[in-house]
Amino acid sequence: MSILKKIPNLPKFFDGSPFIVKTLDKIRYQIDKNDSDGELSEFYWFAREYPRIYRYHLDHAQHRLKEIHNKYIHNAKELDKILRKASENSFQIAISNKTIHQVYWDFECYLNSINCALDILARIISPAFNEQTPVSLNKICNKKNLEGPVEILRRAKSRWINRLKDYRDCFIHYTPVDNRVYLNLNKYSDGWEIHAKLPINPNIRNIEGFKFSRRVELLKYSFTVYKHMVALDRAIAKSINKLYLSEEYPKRTKDLFFIGQRTR
Repeated sequence: MSILKKIPNLPKFFDGSPFIVKTLDKIRYQIDKNDSDGELSEFYWFAREYPRIYRYHLDHAQHRLKEIHNKYIHNAKELDKILRKASENSFQIAISNKTIHQVYWDFECYLNSINCALDILARIISPAFNEQTPVSLNKICNKKNLEGPVEILRRAKSRWINRLKDYRDCFIHYTPVDNRVYLNLNKYSDGWEIHAKLPINPNIRNIEGFKFSRRVELLKYSFTVYKHMVALDRAIAKSINKLYLSEEYPKRTKDLFFIGQRTR
């Protein structure tokens, strides 16, 4: 069997814009139609701009995912050639080259783009509350008095975001996966499997302390993260729309221009 058939297809990307962008567009169009005195003009701006910043980061994530996938396909062809010439007793084939390093560079950028999108989500849900809320996902999730869309973020944080942030913080601030990275072809009882390693313990933050498992693989993990992100996008969009229909979003319509401004 060709190794190319071992590489999973790309996940389904958004049809046009993310659900949150479509939802906020619908809300601001309705506000624009009914807000004759311009009382909600600041929120109209907010509902137009911040979802587009969010989409920008998700477009970046999609780009990195495509790049990673393309490089897997490119190197799978090389692994196929080596495998055809390999001994029947071979149990592992590994290659390292510039494009495999680029897989890991793209992966680090992918983690960062998802992380940026998550922090923008914290800003997008901010008008659902009377109080000024934190501009990062971690900090808004720590506000125990906040419910609604924040509860959705908390569940996602526990389920998959904490792990993503562990990988991002480790690779961006501390160490890469290794000082030379490989794409492996490993033979198991059920056949050959392509594998780019990720540590199962990124918080050790030390190359020599990393441990690895067959179950954790870079491309498969990247796809799983994207599917989680799509589900989170849909859930937050649904929550915002429900709040809007019950006239609970936006609760705060002023002082939105300076959300996220940093002063020294």
